[in-house]
Amino acid sequence: MVDGLTFSGAMIDNSLGGNGAGIRDQNTREGATLIVRNCVFTGNQEGILTGGDAGETITITNSRFENNGNPDQGHFQHPLYVNRAGSLTVTGSLFCGQLIGHNIKSRALAEKAMAVSCGAGSSSFAIDIPEGGVATISGNQIFQGPATQNNKMIAYGEESLPFDRNRLSISKNVFTNSAPNATGVYDPKCVPVQLADNVFQGVAIPVEPIGCTVKK
Repeated sequence: MVDGLTFSGAMIDNSLGGNGAGIRDQNTREGATLIVRNCVFTGNQEGILTGGDAGETITITNSRFENNGNPDQGHFQHPLYVNRAGSLTVTGSLFCGQLIGHNIKSRALAEKAMAVSCGAGSSSFAIDIPEGGVATISGNQIFQGPATQNNKMIAYGEESLPFDRNRLSISKNVFTNSAPNATGVYDPKCVPVQLADNVFQGVAIPVEPIGCTVKK
C-alpha cells in the first residue's frame, strides 16, 4: 500500500522510452495487489505504470494526477496506465492538466472508475479501455477542452476484444465538451453500452456507432 505521498518529476530520456513513472509496478507474484490512496502525482512523464499480471488487483483512491505527460508526441504517456491486470478500481480521484496522453488507460479484465477529470491540458481520451473487458464508469464529471488531441471522450475496445467477457456500463456521469464534433463513447466493436442517467453537454454523438446503446 502507498498512502499520502507526493510523486513529482519522474522522467527518463526518450531513448529509454520517455515514460518515467512515479510508481512503476512490475509485481507479478500470485495474489499481487497495488493500493494507492491519498497520493499526488504531478509533473511526471507517467503517474502510475504497471506491468502485465493478469491476476493483479489495483485500487486507486482519493488521489490527484496533475500536469503529467511527455511533450514529445512520439512518446505518448498517461497519468494512469494499467497493462494486463485482473481488475482496476479508481474512486474519488482527480485527473487534470494531462499533456497529450489519456487520463486513464487500462487493459485490465475489469474496470470501475468513479473519478473527476478537468478540461485543462491537451489530453486525448479521458478514459481508454482498448481491449474491452467488464467496465463500469459511474458518477464522474468528464471534461474535455478545446486543446484535446482527440474528439472522443471514452474509448472502448478500439484495439481488440481478447477477453471472454465484454460489458460496458456507463451511468450517472456528466460529459462536458468544448471541442468540435465530440463523441461521448467510442465503441467501434459495438459491444452493447448500458447507458443510464448520463448528461451530455456539448457532445454531438453520445455513443458511436449509433445503435450500440442499451438504455436502462
